[in-house]
Amino acid sequence: MKRFLALVFVFCLLFTVRTGVGDEAELMQQGAKGEAVTCVQMRLSDLGFYTYKPTGSFQTVTKSAVVAYQAASGIMSDGSIGEETLNALFSRGAKRVDFHAEIPLTYTAQGAIAQKGDPVSWDVIKAKLTAGESYTLINAATGDSVTLVFESGEGHAELTLPSGAAARITAVSTLTRWLGSTNSFYKCAVLFELDGQRVAASMQWDGQERVCVYFRDSVSHVLSLPDAEHAANIKKVSY
Repeated sequence: MKRFLALVFVFCLLFTVRTGVGDEAELMQQGAKGEAVTCVQMRLSDLGFYTYKPTGSFQTVTKSAVVAYQAASGIMSDGSIGEETLNALFSRGAKRVDFHAEIPLTYTAQGAIAQKGDPVSWDVIKAKLTAGESYTLINAATGDSVTLVFESGEGHAELTLPSGAAARITAVSTLTRWLGSTNSFYKCAVLFELDGQRVAASMQWDGQERVCVYFRDSVSHVLSLPDAEHAANIKKVSY
Protein backbone atom coordinates (compact mmCIF):
# COMPACT_ATOMS: atom_id res chain seq x y z
CA MET A 1 0.00 0.00 0.00
CA LYS A 2 2.83 2.40 0.91
CA ARG A 3 4.55 1.60 -2.35
CA PHE A 4 1.33 2.33 -4.25
CA LEU A 5 0.92 5.69 -2.51
CA ALA A 6 4.54 6.55 -3.25
CA LEU A 7 4.01 5.80 -6.92
CA VAL A 8 0.87 7.94 -6.94
CA PHE A 9 2.80 10.82 -5.41
CA VAL A 10 5.63 10.52 -7.97
CA PHE A 11 3.05 10.54 -10.77
CA CYS A 12 1.43 13.65 -9.32
CA LEU A 13 4.77 15.38 -8.95
CA LEU A 14 5.72 14.65 -12.55
CA PHE A 15 2.28 15.70 -13.76
CA THR A 16 2.54 18.99 -11.90
CA VAL A 17 6.01 19.70 -13.22
CA ARG A 18 4.84 19.10 -16.77
CA THR A 19 1.92 21.47 -16.33
CA GLY A 20 3.95 24.56 -15.75
CA VAL A 21 6.95 24.48 -13.43
CA GLY A 22 9.95 25.77 -15.35
CA ASP A 23 7.79 27.42 -18.00
CA GLU A 24 5.01 29.93 -17.44
CA ALA A 25 2.94 28.20 -14.76
CA GLU A 26 -0.79 28.57 -15.23
CA LEU A 27 -2.38 30.28 -12.23
CA MET A 28 -4.35 27.84 -10.08
CA GLN A 29 -6.96 29.34 -7.79
CA GLN A 30 -10.25 28.69 -6.02
CA GLY A 31 -12.74 26.97 -8.31
CA ALA A 32 -10.13 24.92 -10.19
CA LYS A 33 -10.58 21.16 -10.45
CA GLY A 34 -8.53 18.27 -11.74
CA GLU A 35 -5.44 16.13 -11.19
CA ALA A 36 -3.12 19.12 -10.73
CA VAL A 37 -5.26 20.28 -7.78
CA THR A 38 -5.09 16.76 -6.29
CA CYS A 39 -1.29 16.84 -6.59
CA VAL A 40 -1.08 20.18 -4.79
CA GLN A 41 -3.43 18.98 -2.04
CA MET A 42 -1.33 15.83 -1.55
CA ARG A 43 1.83 17.93 -1.30
CA LEU A 44 0.24 20.37 1.16
CA SER A 45 -0.92 17.38 3.20
CA ASP A 46 2.59 15.91 3.18
CA LEU A 47 3.92 19.23 4.46
CA GLY A 48 1.24 19.40 7.17
CA PHE A 49 -0.77 22.35 5.87
CA TYR A 50 -3.78 20.44 4.49
CA THR A 51 -5.68 18.12 6.85
CA TYR A 52 -8.32 16.75 4.50
CA LYS A 53 -8.33 13.96 1.99
CA PRO A 54 -7.37 15.25 -1.50
CA THR A 55 -10.50 15.99 -3.53
CA GLY A 56 -9.21 17.47 -6.76
CA SER A 57 -11.42 20.49 -6.11
CA PHE A 58 -9.84 23.81 -5.12
CA GLN A 59 -12.27 25.23 -2.56
CA THR A 60 -12.07 27.21 0.69
CA VAL A 61 -10.14 24.60 2.70
CA THR A 62 -7.49 24.29 -0.01
CA LYS A 63 -7.22 28.06 -0.31
CA SER A 64 -6.71 28.38 3.45
CA ALA A 65 -3.95 25.75 3.29
CA VAL A 66 -2.26 27.58 0.42
CA VAL A 67 -2.44 30.89 2.30
CA ALA A 68 -0.88 29.26 5.38
CA TYR A 69 1.89 27.71 3.29
CA GLN A 70 2.61 30.98 1.51
CA ALA A 71 2.75 32.90 4.79
CA ALA A 72 5.13 30.34 6.30
CA SER A 73 7.32 30.46 3.18
CA GLY A 74 7.52 34.22 2.82
CA ILE A 75 5.43 34.26 -0.35
CA MET A 76 2.64 36.77 -0.98
CA SER A 77 -0.37 35.12 0.69
CA ASP A 78 -3.13 35.47 -1.88
CA GLY A 79 -4.32 31.84 -1.82
CA SER A 80 -3.65 31.25 -5.51
CA ILE A 81 -0.86 29.08 -6.91
CA GLY A 82 1.49 30.60 -9.45
CA GLU A 83 5.00 29.63 -10.47
CA GLU A 84 6.67 30.87 -7.26
CA THR A 85 4.32 28.96 -4.94
CA LEU A 86 4.38 25.81 -7.08
CA ASN A 87 8.19 25.74 -7.25
CA ALA A 88 8.41 26.31 -3.48
CA LEU A 89 5.90 23.54 -2.74
CA PHE A 90 7.86 20.91 -4.65
CA SER A 91 11.35 22.02 -3.69
CA ARG A 92 13.67 20.09 -1.37
CA GLY A 93 13.53 22.92 1.14
CA ALA A 94 9.73 23.20 1.20
CA LYS A 95 8.46 24.61 4.49
CA ARG A 96 6.78 22.13 6.85
CA VAL A 97 4.53 22.81 9.82
CA ASP A 98 5.76 21.95 13.29
CA PHE A 99 5.18 18.36 14.36
CA HIS A 100 2.01 17.76 16.39
CA ALA A 101 2.03 15.00 18.96
CA GLU A 102 -1.62 14.16 18.32
CA ILE A 103 -3.15 13.83 14.89
CA PRO A 104 -6.93 13.31 14.90
CA LEU A 105 -8.14 10.96 12.21
CA THR A 106 -11.71 9.72 12.05
CA TYR A 107 -13.08 10.49 15.49
CA THR A 108 -16.76 11.32 15.63
CA ALA A 109 -18.88 12.39 18.57
CA GLN A 110 -21.67 10.10 17.32
CA GLY A 111 -23.07 7.59 19.79
CA ALA A 112 -24.79 4.24 19.27
CA ILE A 113 -26.78 3.91 16.03
CA ALA A 114 -30.52 4.11 16.70
CA GLN A 115 -31.96 4.48 13.18
CA LYS A 116 -31.25 2.74 9.90
CA GLY A 117 -32.04 3.19 6.23
CA ASP A 118 -31.93 1.52 2.82
CA PRO A 119 -28.48 0.90 1.29
CA VAL A 120 -29.25 2.46 -2.10
CA SER A 121 -26.38 2.74 -4.59
CA TRP A 122 -24.88 6.10 -5.54
CA ASP A 123 -25.81 5.68 -9.22
CA VAL A 124 -29.48 5.47 -8.29
CA ILE A 125 -29.25 8.41 -5.88
CA LYS A 126 -27.29 10.58 -8.32
CA ALA A 127 -29.98 10.32 -10.97
CA LYS A 128 -32.57 11.72 -8.53
CA LEU A 129 -30.65 14.71 -7.17
CA THR A 130 -31.17 18.24 -8.47
CA ALA A 131 -28.56 21.00 -8.19
CA GLY A 132 -29.73 23.85 -6.01
CA GLU A 133 -32.35 21.76 -4.20
CA SER A 134 -32.33 21.28 -0.42
CA TYR A 135 -32.04 17.83 1.17
CA THR A 136 -32.18 16.62 4.75
CA LEU A 137 -29.55 14.60 6.61
CA ILE A 138 -30.53 12.79 9.81
CA ASN A 139 -28.03 11.78 12.46
CA ALA A 140 -28.45 8.00 12.74
CA ALA A 141 -27.68 8.10 16.47
CA THR A 142 -29.57 11.15 17.74
CA GLY A 143 -32.34 11.54 15.15
CA ASP A 144 -31.88 15.29 14.75
CA SER A 145 -31.44 16.73 11.27
CA VAL A 146 -29.78 19.38 9.14
CA THR A 147 -30.84 20.76 5.76
CA LEU A 148 -28.18 21.29 3.09
CA VAL A 149 -28.12 22.24 -0.59
CA PHE A 150 -26.97 19.80 -3.29
CA GLU A 151 -24.28 21.34 -5.49
CA SER A 152 -22.79 18.57 -7.62
CA GLY A 153 -21.31 15.11 -7.49
CA GLU A 154 -19.30 12.58 -9.46
CA GLY A 155 -18.29 9.75 -7.14
CA HIS A 156 -20.45 11.01 -4.27
CA ALA A 157 -22.76 13.93 -3.41
CA GLU A 158 -21.31 17.35 -2.63
CA LEU A 159 -23.57 19.68 -0.66
CA THR A 160 -23.16 23.18 0.73
CA LEU A 161 -24.57 25.11 3.65
CA PRO A 162 -27.89 26.94 3.12
CA SER A 163 -27.62 30.59 2.04
CA GLY A 164 -29.75 32.29 4.72
CA ALA A 165 -27.81 33.63 7.73
CA ALA A 166 -29.99 31.95 10.35
CA ALA A 167 -30.05 28.64 8.45
CA ARG A 168 -26.27 28.71 8.08
CA ILE A 169 -25.73 29.30 11.79
CA THR A 170 -28.05 26.41 12.59
CA ALA A 171 -26.32 24.11 10.11
CA VAL A 172 -22.83 24.94 11.42
CA SER A 173 -23.96 24.41 15.01
CA THR A 174 -25.57 21.07 14.16
CA LEU A 175 -22.64 19.71 12.14
CA THR A 176 -20.15 20.76 14.81
CA ARG A 177 -22.23 19.01 17.46
CA TRP A 178 -22.54 15.85 15.37
CA LEU A 179 -18.81 15.57 14.72
CA GLY A 180 -17.56 17.05 17.97
CA SER A 181 -15.22 19.25 15.94
CA THR A 182 -14.74 21.14 12.69
CA ASN A 183 -11.78 18.88 11.84
CA SER A 184 -12.19 17.79 8.25
CA PHE A 185 -11.18 14.16 8.85
CA TYR A 186 -14.19 13.39 11.05
CA LYS A 187 -17.12 11.37 9.68
CA CYS A 188 -20.66 10.65 10.75
CA ALA A 189 -23.21 7.96 9.85
CA VAL A 190 -26.42 9.55 8.59
CA LEU A 191 -29.69 8.92 6.80
CA PHE A 192 -30.36 10.91 3.64
CA GLU A 193 -34.01 11.75 2.95
CA LEU A 194 -34.98 11.39 -0.70
CA ASP A 195 -38.49 11.01 -2.11
CA GLY A 196 -39.84 9.97 1.28
CA GLN A 197 -37.17 7.30 1.69
CA ARG A 198 -34.36 7.23 4.26
CA VAL A 199 -31.11 6.13 2.63
CA ALA A 200 -28.04 4.85 4.48
CA ALA A 201 -25.16 7.28 4.08
CA SER A 202 -22.02 8.73 5.64
CA MET A 203 -20.98 12.39 5.69
CA GLN A 204 -17.82 14.43 6.06
CA TRP A 205 -17.66 18.22 6.51
CA ASP A 206 -14.76 20.50 5.58
CA GLY A 207 -15.49 22.72 8.59
CA GLN A 208 -16.60 25.59 6.39
CA GLU A 209 -18.86 25.25 3.34
CA ARG A 210 -18.77 21.79 1.84
CA VAL A 211 -20.31 18.51 3.02
CA CYS A 212 -19.50 15.28 1.17
CA VAL A 213 -22.10 12.52 1.45
CA TYR A 214 -21.24 8.94 0.51
CA PHE A 215 -23.72 6.19 -0.40
CA ARG A 216 -23.29 2.53 -1.27
CA ASP A 217 -20.72 2.23 -4.09
CA SER A 218 -19.60 5.86 -3.74
CA VAL A 219 -15.94 6.65 -4.43
CA SER A 220 -13.62 9.50 -3.48
CA HIS A 221 -12.12 12.22 -5.68
CA VAL A 222 -8.73 10.56 -5.41
CA LEU A 223 -8.34 8.16 -8.35
CA SER A 224 -12.00 7.15 -7.84
CA LEU A 225 -11.01 4.93 -4.92
CA PRO A 226 -13.59 3.72 -2.37
CA ASP A 227 -13.39 5.07 1.19
CA ALA A 228 -13.35 2.25 3.75
CA GLU A 229 -14.43 4.45 6.67
CA HIS A 230 -17.46 5.84 4.86
CA ALA A 231 -18.31 2.30 3.71
CA ALA A 232 -18.18 1.08 7.33
CA ASN A 233 -20.53 3.87 8.42
CA ILE A 234 -22.97 3.04 5.63
CA LYS A 235 -22.93 -0.63 6.63
CA LYS A 236 -23.69 0.32 10.27
CA VAL A 237 -26.84 2.22 9.28
CA SER A 238 -28.12 -0.20 6.62
CA TYR A 239 -31.06 -2.53 7.15
